[in-house]
Amino acid sequence: MEIKNLGEKDFEKIMRFLEDVYGHSFNSFCIRYPHVWKKEKLDYQNILVIEENENILSLVRIFPLTLIQKDLKIKLGGIGAVSTKYEERGKGYMSTLMNYAIKKMEDEGYPLSILWGDRHRYKNFGYEIGGKLVLLNITKRGLEKKKVKSVEAKRYLGEKEILNKIIEVYNEKRYRIERDYDYFQLIYTKFGTSLYYSEDNGKFGYVVAGSTESSGLEIRVYEVGGDEYLIVGILKYLCDRFGKNSFILEYGSFEDIPDIIVDCSSYWRIEPCGMIKIIDLKKTIETYKSVIEDKLSEEDEVLFEIEGKSRVGIRKEKGKLKFIEESENIVKLNEEEMVRLFFDFSGKGIKIDGKAGKLVEKFLPFDLFFPLIDHI
Repeated sequence: MEIKNLGEKDFEKIMRFLEDVYGHSFNSFCIRYPHVWKKEKLDYQNILVIEENENILSLVRIFPLTLIQKDLKIKLGGIGAVSTKYEERGKGYMSTLMNYAIKKMEDEGYPLSILWGDRHRYKNFGYEIGGKLVLLNITKRGLEKKKVKSVEAKRYLGEKEILNKIIEVYNEKRYRIERDYDYFQLIYTKFGTSLYYSEDNGKFGYVVAGSTESSGLEIRVYEVGGDEYLIVGILKYLCDRFGKNSFILEYGSFEDIPDIIVDCSSYWRIEPCGMIKIIDLKKTIETYKSVIEDKLSEEDEVLFEIEGKSRVGIRKEKGKLKFIEESENIVKLNEEEMVRLFFDFSGKGIKIDGKAGKLVEKFLPFDLFFPLIDHI
């Protein structure tokens, strides 16, 4: 079963195939995900297909991503567009492509991968639910209780000078996706979103809102940035202008949420941000090395083992993390359980008994936030 990459001449064929498999409308992938599916953004070396007589039977795409989590840069392989022609399902094409994609990410040095979809489908490949989204509900009543006044907000229409201000305040976020300039230009053209901004005495703030066209009273807010008082003022403006009653905002951590936004919130909750796979256990630990060094005590040591896959031991010596071959403190789990131990905030994480359990509780779970607007 040959796995191949297509090229620029195959753009239309790829689009029509995906639209047919997902039942989407014409050009919907370019409209829904312009930052990754516009013709000029396609990375054909990471689009993996199985063909027959030049007809695509199955497709998987890898999306190279970099997450910024506080002071950490995390290389992440996103998986999307997992698709098989309806008449060809059940023949193992998707499994073949997924296993190939996982091996490709391993060879290219990815510590982690993320995707979205049915848990039972992707657990077979070592993915498990994890990561953290902090979601806050802000209502019109909450804004009024805190005496928030509507601010003069304008719709962003692609003005270069405004985009530069957005980029500046976006890059101050401690939890974000690393974006290049083209990505910024495209991400705010996503179907179903609109960006409003406000400026006052040298301060700048913006809100990326979901569609205001629906009859519902709630708006999903995909991204905010800049001055927190301008942000809540823009939310009040959207309430007044479109007759909406509440908003859902997302953050990577409670410690990054400004007090005024917490004060205006009616409630909050934590949700996972996707399904995560540990591609390389040692590289994952290296990625979070500074976090572990900060939390472990001197001479603490523990060994992690993914059953049938890999084992990595760590020890803190003279303030630095050292990799070791053996330890009496062993945490041995399967792939999905290790993801839950490393990245689960829901309370469904894995409980480790004994000394090893007390050690890993010092630094696990790790932060991992992936914003909804950047979904692939």
